[in-house]
Amino acid sequence: MSIVRWVVGVAIFLAVLLLSFSNAEQVTLRFFEFGSWQAPLIFIVFCAFALGVTCGLLAGVLRVARLNRELKKVRKALLAYEKGAEPTADTDPTPLPPPVPPVP
Repeated sequence: MSIVRWVVGVAIFLAVLLLSFSNAEQVTLRFFEFGSWQAPLIFIVFCAFALGVTCGLLAGVLRVARLNRELKKVRKALLAYEKGAEPTADTDPTPLPPPVPPVP
């Protein structure tokens, strides 16, 4: 799956790069009534692409951080359960089922 992700990412990058090289003339980017900015189209397309990649990576990092926090809570609750202690306020108060005895 990781190889497919890299192949798709490289293909999209090359498509945007080739599109940008074929559209290198100056364009005006208008910010509603607040002002305007002139730059080569290649630069504007690249900036939009980089902004999209950055937003996607940030969303992924935030999701991983949230999942790591949840995993830490679950591990703490499991450790407390294995020791026979009552769950603390920061762990999930729902009790876990009793452990399954080993099969002889």
